[in-house]
Amino acid sequence: MKSIRAILIQPPNIKGVQSLLSHMEDGEGIGFKPPIGLLYVATYLKEKTPHSVEIIDAQAERLGLEETLSRVLASKPDVVGISAWTDWWYSAHQLGRMIKGKMPEAHICYGGPHAAIYPEETIQAAHTDSVIAGDGEAPFAALCDMVAKACVNNDFPGLHFKRYGAKEGDARFFIQKNLDELPLPDRTLLPIRNYSSLLGTSNFVTTMLTSRGCPYRCTYCKLSHQKTACRSAQSVIEEFKEIERLGIKEVEVYDDTFTWSKARAMDICRGLIEQNVKVAWAARDRVNAADPELLDLMKKAGCTRIHYGIESGVDRIIELMKKNITTGEARRAVSLAKERGFTVLVFFMLGNKGETAEDIRRTIDFALGLDADYAEFSITIPYPGTEMYLEALSKNIINRDYWRAFAANPTADFRVPQLYEENLAKDELTALRDEAVRRYYFRGRYIIREIAKIRRWSEFQRKAKMGLRLAFSSMRGVK
Repeated sequence: MKSIRAILIQPPNIKGVQSLLSHMEDGEGIGFKPPIGLLYVATYLKEKTPHSVEIIDAQAERLGLEETLSRVLASKPDVVGISAWTDWWYSAHQLGRMIKGKMPEAHICYGGPHAAIYPEETIQAAHTDSVIAGDGEAPFAALCDMVAKACVNNDFPGLHFKRYGAKEGDARFFIQKNLDELPLPDRTLLPIRNYSSLLGTSNFVTTMLTSRGCPYRCTYCKLSHQKTACRSAQSVIEEFKEIERLGIKEVEVYDDTFTWSKARAMDICRGLIEQNVKVAWAARDRVNAADPELLDLMKKAGCTRIHYGIESGVDRIIELMKKNITTGEARRAVSLAKERGFTVLVFFMLGNKGETAEDIRRTIDFALGLDADYAEFSITIPYPGTEMYLEALSKNIINRDYWRAFAANPTADFRVPQLYEENLAKDELTALRDEAVRRYYFRGRYIIREIAKIRRWSEFQRKAKMGLRLAFSSMRGVK
C-alpha cells in the first residue's frame, strides 16, 4: 500500500450560526481551544498507518476561506477531512466546494457532530465523497487506506460513501470498550501557543478528554446517543506528564462529567500527586456528584477550577430539562467548591420548555445568591438531534424542520436559529439575558474582587477586554 497525504481542517467560522451566548464566541477576548478531536484522528493516522497528515485550525489562525484554500492547495493532499459542526456548517460546506473545484481528484470527507446527525444531507452535496459519523480515528484511517489502494468498500461502520449512499439507521461508529488503545494526541501537530483561555492564568492552555459520551439524557443535549467510555487512570496521568514535558502549564478537561466514576477520578488525582505533576487543570462536574473527599483530592492534585452546568434556578424547569439535579444540590456543590478555594464557573440556559420571564428572573436571583466566580448566561438553542428540537417540531413551536433544510442547503444569510418560543419571544429572551449579565458582572463588589485576583498583565488585558465586550453587548436596548 502506497503512502498518501491527508489534511484535517477546522474550517473558518464565517457567517456561522450565532450561539446567543452572553458574549460572541469567536475567540476574541476568550481565546481558542485546540480541536482535540482532530488531534486524535491525526495522531491515530500517523501512528497506525504509513500515511502523512497535517492539521489546519483556520479559526485559531484567523484564516478566511481563500487563505485556508491556499494552504490546502499548497499541501496537495489526497484526502481532505473537514470538521463539521452545526455552528460553522456554512463555511465547512463552502470550503469543501472550493477545494473540490480546484482539486477534483481529492477525496473530500466530512466528520463531526453535524455530519453524524445529517449524513444523508451531507453526502448529497456535489463535492462530498464520504462522511464519518461517530468517533473518527479508525474510520478515517480505513478511508485513507482505501484511497491508497484505490479500492473502496462499504463495510467499515460509521463510514458512508457517496457511491453507496448513506447507510440506514443510526450507522455511527463508537469506541465502546478500551479508549486506552488510542494513542495520546500529538499536540505538536498544531502551534501550541495559539491556544489560550480568558479564565486561564497561563499564557497558553490545552484541552484533554479522559472519557467520551455521557450517562445522562438532558433534553437539550446532542450526546444522548453515545454511551460513556473512559480511559484508565494511568493513561490520563501519562497524558498529563506529556503535557508537562511540552511546557504547557494549564489544561481544561473537556469530559462532560469528569467525576462520573469517583474511584477512577480519585485514582487519577492520586497518580498526579504521587508523580508530582505540576499542571493546573479545570474540570466539568455535576452538582449532584460534588463530594468533599474527592474535591479535597482534586485540589491537591492541581485542579483549580470547576465548571457546573446548573441551567436554571427553578426546580420545575430543571425537571422538564431532565437534568436530574436540584437547586439545593447546586447550592451545596458551589459552596463546597468555594470553601476549598476552587474558581467556580456556573452555566445557565434561558428560554427552556415551560419557562416564563418570572422563572428567568428567579434564575438570575439564584445565580446572584450562589456568587460563583463566573456565570455564563445563554439562550437555549434547540439544536438538531436533541429531544428539545423534536418536541418543538411536534408541538409546532418550530413550524418546520429548518435544521435539516440548512444541512442540505446552507446559506450565508442563516445566522440566528429558531428558539423554543413557547412563552417568550426571541427579543424578550435577549433582553433577559442581557439583564442577567448586567446584574451579575457589574456589581461593585464583584468587580473589586476580580481585580484583586489578577496576577499577570496578560490576564488583566484579557479580562478587561471581555469586560468591555460584556458591557457593550449587555447594554443593547437599554435607554
